[in-house]
Amino acid sequence: MVITALDLDPRGTGGVRVQVDGGPFATVSTQDIATLGLKVGRELDPAAGSCIERRAEVFAARAVALRMLGYRALPAREIMRRLTRKGHARPVAEAVVSALEADGLVNDAEFARHFTLTRATRRRYGPSRLEADLRRLGVDEHVASAAVRETLEREAIEPSALLREAAERKLKALAGLDAAVQRRRLRAYLLRRGFAVGEMIPVIEALVGRPAARRRTSGVGRQSSATRGSRRFPDS
Repeated sequence: MVITALDLDPRGTGGVRVQVDGGPFATVSTQDIATLGLKVGRELDPAAGSCIERRAEVFAARAVALRMLGYRALPAREIMRRLTRKGHARPVAEAVVSALEADGLVNDAEFARHFTLTRATRRRYGPSRLEADLRRLGVDEHVASAAVRETLEREAIEPSALLREAAERKLKALAGLDAAVQRRRLRAYLLRRGFAVGEMIPVIEALVGRPAARRRTSGVGRQSSATRGSRRFPDS
């Protein structure tokens, strides 16, 4: 096998197309060209050919990963998951992600902080929902927890304020429904948003009112006590 041409990839990947014996063989990075000492006229033994193919696999996977990151930031594990789903071998995906991390293009902690800020301010997600979503994307639980806590503190975002805003916004969509239905749907909605039941009950009661049964509870208790005190028994 002899290298017959080295041309820039017309697809705009920044790679170099290696032609062997007059036909396309592989596309690798310009750095690979220098590292492997590739030049027109060089004869390739099977080992050299296999090495070029492995470099080409990594280059192709990196190009896919860069296109992903061009749309939005992603954590390391999510990039690996998507690469393997597209057919790239796991060792190749791991090598690509490691290189991207070394280049500063992938940073899970930075991703988690940005994710927290945008989801909290735009969607009014509570801390537990934010952490759960980050873990689902493959962010380490300790990194996720620290990012949520630090971001909310740094940006002076109060979870109680998020809860109130989320409840008020949802309640507008529930206008006209029975109060009991509003309470039930509002509670389910706030649970999905990542707020604790103990935190949401006072807010729901303030916005919708307490359930009738709860409003009567204290009165019933007092009436029962008074009744017991004045109860008359028949003479024996």
